[in-house]
Amino acid sequence: MIGRDSVDQGYAVISNICGRVVAGGFSTGAGLALDLAVRVKAVCGVFAVAAPMRLKDFSARFAPAVDLWNRLMERARQAGAKKEFVENKPENPHINYLRNPISGVVEIDRLMDDLEPKLADLNVPSLVVQSRGDPVVEPKGSRKIFELIGSSEKEYLLFNFDRHGILLGEGSQKVHKAIGEFIKRF
Repeated sequence: MIGRDSVDQGYAVISNICGRVVAGGFSTGAGLALDLAVRVKAVCGVFAVAAPMRLKDFSARFAPAVDLWNRLMERARQAGAKKEFVENKPENPHINYLRNPISGVVEIDRLMDDLEPKLADLNVPSLVVQSRGDPVVEPKGSRKIFELIGSSEKEYLLFNFDRHGILLGEGSQKVHKAIGEFIKRF
């Protein structure tokens, strides 16, 4: 599954250096952090910033069907009929892709679909952070993640920003402070 091996390798390294590990991530990385915290009981806390339970992009809803079409065209040796990318208008074009592979969007869906029923088993302190005006991730999806988390020690923070990348730019120090305070508890 998308990124899981890399996350597991990172956890193996950091858990041998640190006595306690708090997992965290942004966007897809937030989903991977939640996934790690569900699977690895030694993780003592988790924070998720803009986790992609639901993507706002209309074309993302059709990614599974387009992915199936692409696989059929591959088998039929009609590679020219495939649609492999969707256009992206990133907030930070100097570090983000201008096109996203359909297969990548499908993998994010698979990750979150696999994670959703497991969130009730997440029993470590959890922080879910979201931007109210996020143009990429539907805030209702991050709220759903929060509600599904089984831990009694959890917090949901909704910031009044109109961007996905809330770890950068104006006001991001508020997000950093909230995450820092969460981590200090450990």
